[in-house]
Amino acid sequence: MGKKRRKKRKVSKNKYYLAAALISLLVIIILVVRFLTDPYHRYLIWGIDVSAHTGTIDWEKVKEQRVNFAFIKATEGATLRDETFRKNIAQAQNVGIPVGAYHFFNFNRSGKLQAQNYLSAIAGLNLELPPVIDVEEWGNVIRRPKKEIIKDIRAFIRLVEEKTKTKVLIYTNKDTYKWYIKDEFLENDIWICSFDHTPKIEKPWTFWQYHHEGRLDGVEGKVDYNVFYGNSIEWKHYLINKKR
Repeated sequence: MGKKRRKKRKVSKNKYYLAAALISLLVIIILVVRFLTDPYHRYLIWGIDVSAHTGTIDWEKVKEQRVNFAFIKATEGATLRDETFRKNIAQAQNVGIPVGAYHFFNFNRSGKLQAQNYLSAIAGLNLELPPVIDVEEWGNVIRRPKKEIIKDIRAFIRLVEEKTKTKVLIYTNKDTYKWYIKDEFLENDIWICSFDHTPKIEKPWTFWQYHHEGRLDGVEGKVDYNVFYGNSIEWKHYLINKKR
């Protein structure tokens, strides 16, 4: 009788150890999969985008956290300017982070006037990354036909490219890309916002924004996380050849 009890205890212990081992293995597999699918680990060139809403930024600390680039909000619509734009540009460049400036496009304002606002804001700056137009329905109240909106997006891009001699990079999300960008702006690189493991759009993307609520040491608020599609050699080539 005593032998049977000891045998049962031994079997129970073996089952316990086996279950614990399987759970540990499952946890390890989940962690490995997360590591391999996280864009931060899959792509070598990683960066952020910020605006006045981000709050105070210690760019020295940001530089220490493998930040390879930063897109900084310059303007919105025909008259608005980000109050921290010039300060953020100067401080980021001072620590050696390549920067670019983006404009939030207003669907109900003249593309020409918006381009003039943007060009005035970046005047005199030597930016390492191309000019950016942020085109998304979020934050916009659409009061005009699609054709008129596309016409103004094109007017903005044409004027900015003419003045900067640089192709404009288009930031957008998947829905806005399909509706306004896909068949209209074939020569412009895409910076896509997508929370899928891999952005699913017809055209190869250049930058991918994959997270909206990131945190970094030295940054007061939340930042957006982004990756560049290529390796370090392609990144250097991109910086050198941003001019068209």
